[in-house]
Amino acid sequence: MYEVSLALAVLCYGLVLGYFSRQQSFNVFHPLTLYLAFHGLVFVLRPIVAYIGDYRGIYILFQFTPSLEDKVTVILASTLGMLAFAFFSLQTGNVPMLFRHDRFAIAERIRLLPSALWAVAICGLMGAYSLAVVWNRATAGINDMVRDAATGTAINTTMNGYVVESQLMLTTCCVMIGWLFRFRLIALLPLLTFIVFRAGTGGRGPFITAAVGLGMIYLYEHRRRFPTIRVMVLGAVLAALFVTIGADRGAGIRAAINEGEQIELAAETRQRPLESMDFANMEFFEFLVYAVPQRTGTHEYFASNLIIFTEPIPRVLWPGKPVGSPVQFFKLFDYGFPIGMTRSLPGEGWTQLGWVGVVLWCGLWGAMLGGFYRRFATGTQSSFAVMFYFAFIPVFVIAFRDGLLATILRQGMFFIAPVILWRLIAGYIGLPLAQDERALAARQARRKATQTGDEAPTEAPVDPAPRPAVFRRELEAARWLPPAVRRRHERLRRARQPGTS
Repeated sequence: MYEVSLALAVLCYGLVLGYFSRQQSFNVFHPLTLYLAFHGLVFVLRPIVAYIGDYRGIYILFQFTPSLEDKVTVILASTLGMLAFAFFSLQTGNVPMLFRHDRFAIAERIRLLPSALWAVAICGLMGAYSLAVVWNRATAGINDMVRDAATGTAINTTMNGYVVESQLMLTTCCVMIGWLFRFRLIALLPLLTFIVFRAGTGGRGPFITAAVGLGMIYLYEHRRRFPTIRVMVLGAVLAALFVTIGADRGAGIRAAINEGEQIELAAETRQRPLESMDFANMEFFEFLVYAVPQRTGTHEYFASNLIIFTEPIPRVLWPGKPVGSPVQFFKLFDYGFPIGMTRSLPGEGWTQLGWVGVVLWCGLWGAMLGGFYRRFATGTQSSFAVMFYFAFIPVFVIAFRDGLLATILRQGMFFIAPVILWRLIAGYIGLPLAQDERALAARQARRKATQTGDEAPTEAPVDPAPRPAVFRRELEAARWLPPAVRRRHERLRRARQPGTS
């Protein structure tokens, strides 16, 4: 029975991937591509490897044993979640990626460079301070996080969570620098520095997110819908670094940088391929099916999402703040020891409302992200929109694994903070945007076509060749004149031309 469910999961995955590959929206920028990569690893390949290798480490750690029905339920429910995500994401986001970075976009990016550097400087300083604090505490062996015994939730007891998480702004700052300075080697040094120091603290998600974001914006800039060999090699290096850092949580890097300092390295544990908790969402989901609702007697009915209203309040201002969601129907630690568990999208849906919850939760995320992609792919794709999309969309790689809405709100605010600050600075200065220049060029083209008797074009001509400086100055000056004045100037210009009456 279990073997049949594994075969069905492989078949459904292949059918969805084959169908998606024939759609106009098939590209690396689509959220369905990211979800299929996640699902294929943890719910298609990983169960087969675990079945062949008879992996039991997570069961021993979590102190539970799933039944055959539980294991089959997980494979079928995760497959159902993939189908729901794929269906709704294609309903709202089945459009091709329209690469709109023309000469107007290039000129806009050049104009916005000083304001972007101001945003990077402000957010980068705050992020660097946060990273330095976390680095020093990791080096000294100080751990401010206390895990609640009843819920397993990590609580920040002495430091402000905003200070700890501010380092996430460095991911977007690194991507902005790499993109604005055309991916030169010197422009990639901030990212390499961030990877080293962030890995030294034991955290891997942020630098993986930064690398994915930079790789995607590189492909976008070069109008490529799929990774190049160079990008794939970079991905393989990051995957190896991800596994290496997970073995000792950055202790080796800290020992190499802090010369003369003695740091105890964790004893090496022999783990087989994909056996670690980094890829164990299948076992995590099995624990949820094992507990909910068989032993809890109830689901959560999406009440866990109420944490988004309480979590932003620092505990120092609210000493009695609830641990986790303010409304809880059960505690999973009453049925085992699920330390370090992440629910994943289908697992979260199951916990909330069973089979119906899987369809609702995965379908809602698919529809939301498909619409998010559609808005970007068919929009104006200004410099702010490009940076916002490629700073935010890689966060969902982590969100798919966690399955929680709070993850996006907790981390996403720091990822998009530099982009929002950049937009505010540019708006305060009053810098013209590419869409304004396109509209001006379109009006000029229509006026010229009307004068010559031709039909006016509906869009600004896409001309990659730069215009003369005099012409650009005339366009910029004419932009601020009232329409009546511009018409009067045009009549005078035509009257001065030879051969006109």
